[in-house]
Amino acid sequence: MSGTGLRALRRCTAVGQGVVVEGTLHVENPGRIAIDDGVVIRSTPAMSHLVTGPRGHLRIGRDVVIGHGAAIACHEQITIGDGAHLGPFVMLMDTDFHEAGRHGSAGSTGAIYIGAGARLGARVTVLRGSTIGAGAVVDAGSVVTGSVAPAAHVAGNPARIVTVGGQGDAARALDMVSVCEVVASTFGLPSPLQPDESRDTIAAWDSLGMLNLLLSLEQAFGVSLASEAMVNVSRVGDLLPVLRDSLRLPGRDAG
Repeated sequence: MSGTGLRALRRCTAVGQGVVVEGTLHVENPGRIAIDDGVVIRSTPAMSHLVTGPRGHLRIGRDVVIGHGAAIACHEQITIGDGAHLGPFVMLMDTDFHEAGRHGSAGSTGAIYIGAGARLGARVTVLRGSTIGAGAVVDAGSVVTGSVAPAAHVAGNPARIVTVGGQGDAARALDMVSVCEVVASTFGLPSPLQPDESRDTIAAWDSLGMLNLLLSLEQAFGVSLASEAMVNVSRVGDLLPVLRDSLRLPGRDAG
């Protein structure tokens, strides 16, 4: 953890053991911020922000991961459950900040709850009064307003159900075609992408792109991937055995 990260955590009300901050974190805390053990907050290459109002109570549960560029504004209550994963540039706001047309007035607030193990993709926005159930998946770029059921898969603006409890026609099979589609979608490439395509030929597949790809793969296939597992990936086809290993599936030929 950097020195600037350590200083930022001192502005929090309570911080557990093994908390890691990568980069320079911005913290404003006239309310209460409680961070549990094992939390990872990434704040580089884009700074993340944790902000409370005087009555705000932000609780970040055990082993939560928050991606870079996150913005969390808490004026009432925001709870992030154990093991939740928030992608880069996620925004959580439990307040409207001011009433429409009355910039000097306080806006409406509504508590936000994110359940244990929920996964929010890059640039997801969660608005006041929203609840995201345990194990739910919210696709990148979605806007959540209201309730998302546990284990549901939602997408869009506003977010709507894709699958519930891992069931439904939209659930992805873990095969080479689907892996190629996820890679192409993540980097804005034309499909079909070939398994032997080298990462060196994909300009966006740098260190930041690798993080975005990791998040996309986790969301698409319902797996949990360590960044270390991606170190030896040099072509698109290398991703399939990595994903199978994460699910403890037999290693079959990726071709």
